[in-house]
Amino acid sequence: MAAFALLVIRGVLLWILIPVGFVLWLVIFGWSARVGLGNFLGWLDLNLTAALQRALGLPTRTTGTLRKEEFVPMRLMQMVTHRIHIVRDPF
Repeated sequence: MAAFALLVIRGVLLWILIPVGFVLWLVIFGWSARVGLGNFLGWLDLNLTAALQRALGLPTRTTGTLRKEEFVPMRLMQMVTHRIHIVRDPF
């Protein structure tokens, strides 16, 4: 049940997070080519998921162990592969 709540709450919050994140990216990183929009939004999404997971008390299962999702520090933002797509091309 908590996993479903995580998906629903995350889905609703992404409607707020993506436009706000786009404006923040324009203001903060838009002038530099160091961090792309996809990396920034992916970083926001990963940290949103980690925050929701901790708030709901929902551990994830990876290779037989239960763990909490870790927050991604800002210095690793460039290494995040973006996870948010407007349209997913199936081909």
